[in-house]
Amino acid sequence: MKPKIWIENNQSEKAPFRGYKTVLRRAIGIVLEEEGFHDPCEISVSLVTREEIRRLNGEFRQVDRETDVLSFPMLEEGEEPLPGKRVCLGDIILCPAVILEQSTAFGTTFRQEMCLMVIHSTLHLLGWDHMEEKAKEEMFALQEKLFASLGEGEIKTEKERMGKEAE
Repeated sequence: MKPKIWIENNQSEKAPFRGYKTVLRRAIGIVLEEEGFHDPCEISVSLVTREEIRRLNGEFRQVDRETDVLSFPMLEEGEEPLPGKRVCLGDIILCPAVILEQSTAFGTTFRQEMCLMVIHSTLHLLGWDHMEEKAKEEMFALQEKLFASLGEGEIKTEKERMGKEAE
């Protein structure tokens, strides 16, 4: 059964790019497929303003600044969905204005950066994190592999993006 992916543009700006909902749904689908998640599920994606993402970042992460993306997983760590029941995996909150700035800084297109952030966030919804160095390396390697499978062109690795030499 296909996942239900709700995408809502809650900012005053126009749509980020033509066909963005289709592209973001495809990116989420690739993550779910690669991770072997075939249970019926729902994911909500919201595009918000700088002010809203800053407010949410402060409220839920106690960080008073804008950010590119926030992930709100619904499943607890180790929790398995009930067989045959649709499960809400969680919410992805994107700030297109911040993502556009990042795309310029990292030498990607806006579309590429939006896809990368959705892949990253979907991995968080599935339980991935990057708090420990080993987990970070594994998550970012998977994120780069998933992005490559989208066919949206090449981007810098996470190490390159963060100014580190690729090893």
